[in-house]
Amino acid sequence: MRYSPAIRKLKDQLDAGSLGEIYRAKCTNHGSMPGGWFVDRKLAGGGAVIDHTVHVIDLLSWFWGVEVTEVYAEIGDSLLHPGLGIDDAGLSSFQLSNGIYGTLDTSWSRPISYPTWGDVKIEILGENGLVRVDAFAQHMAVSSNATGKTQWPGWGSSADAELVADFVGMIREDRQPSITGYDGLKALEVALAAYDLARTGAPVKL
Repeated sequence: MRYSPAIRKLKDQLDAGSLGEIYRAKCTNHGSMPGGWFVDRKLAGGGAVIDHTVHVIDLLSWFWGVEVTEVYAEIGDSLLHPGLGIDDAGLSSFQLSNGIYGTLDTSWSRPISYPTWGDVKIEILGENGLVRVDAFAQHMAVSSNATGKTQWPGWGSSADAELVADFVGMIREDRQPSITGYDGLKALEVALAAYDLARTGAPVKL
């Protein structure tokens, strides 16, 4: 998600300090229930919470160069898909090491016909204003009987293409990755902490 044009624009504003002191981040990441190995706990490690938490937490850590220090979460199994046997909804509250508080609403609440895999949205409140970003907003809606559902062809820069270009550039230029394994590990820790909390009922410090 770091390669989304809208997300990069938000990062530029935060780096420039245009919002002043930041108070909180309100985030969502909803998608369709993917099925397959995603709903096999042994293969996926969890359901919607682990599927959608890591992408957004990685962005927040990247925005400010910080880590999550405490997590509280409520997680629901089979709330939206009866009999699924794995979590399909969750709400996490957390604090970052720079003092910013945040919430993240994750779920497999979108129908199978939904045009994209997710709907990553971030709302950041600062002393100078509020910014809302929809990472998938650069699209046109095209409804076609040939495809069987409405599609959202992107008209802006492609986050996927930018990711691949960066990966190829890393190999060609023999440089370190822009996003490291450590970045991925720290994002994963937050999702795992949410599951720990669901079992114990106590906030988890990281």
